[in-house]
Amino acid sequence: MSIEGVKNSMGQVKKVNDAAKIRVSGLSIGIHEFHFVYDSSVLGFDGNFPKQVEIDAILDKTAHQILLKVNLRTSGRFQCDRCLDEFEQPILTSYQIFYLYHGTETARIVQDELQIIGPDTVEINLTEDIHQTILLSVPLKLLCSEDCKGLCPRCGANWNLRLCNCKEDVGDPRLQGLKDLLNN
Repeated sequence: MSIEGVKNSMGQVKKVNDAAKIRVSGLSIGIHEFHFVYDSSVLGFDGNFPKQVEIDAILDKTAHQILLKVNLRTSGRFQCDRCLDEFEQPILTSYQIFYLYHGTETARIVQDELQIIGPDTVEINLTEDIHQTILLSVPLKLLCSEDCKGLCPRCGANWNLRLCNCKEDVGDPRLQGLKDLLNN
C-alpha cells in the first residue's frame, strides 16, 4: 500500500506503514504498471531522506518468470565534503530484477538480477531492493555544487561565502629542493 493511505471510519486518511509489495498471485500474464509513493521511513531510511520515495514499476509476467523494472525518485539531505554545508540532492535511479519460478533455466541471466520464487508466491516485497538501490545511488563524494570552493584550512572561512585574509602557506622549507626538482 502507498502512503496515500486508507480512510478510517471517521473519514480521516490514515498513513499505512506497510512495506513496498506487489501482489503477483492472480495477476494475469502480460505487462502491468504500478505507481507507489511511500514515506521514506517505511522503506527503512533515516533523517537523511526526509522526502517521500516515488516508485514506478513495470512488471512483465510470463508463465515462467516475472521481469520487474523499477524507477525510483527521492532526495536526500547531505553534508558537503568540502564546505560542510547541508544541501539537498535529488536521487533518480532504477533497477531491474528477474523473478524466476523454481526449476526454470537461469544460465542466461546475470545472477545479481535474479531471484528464485515458488509458483505459489503471493507477493513480491520490494522494500530491501529499493532501500539498497537508493543507498548505492548516493555519490561517494558529496558536493553541494561541482564548483564548491571549500573551507580555508587556516581560519575555516567558507570560501563560497567570502574570501579570507590568510596568507598562502609556503610549506616546509626542508622540501624546497624536491619542489624545485618537480618544477624543472
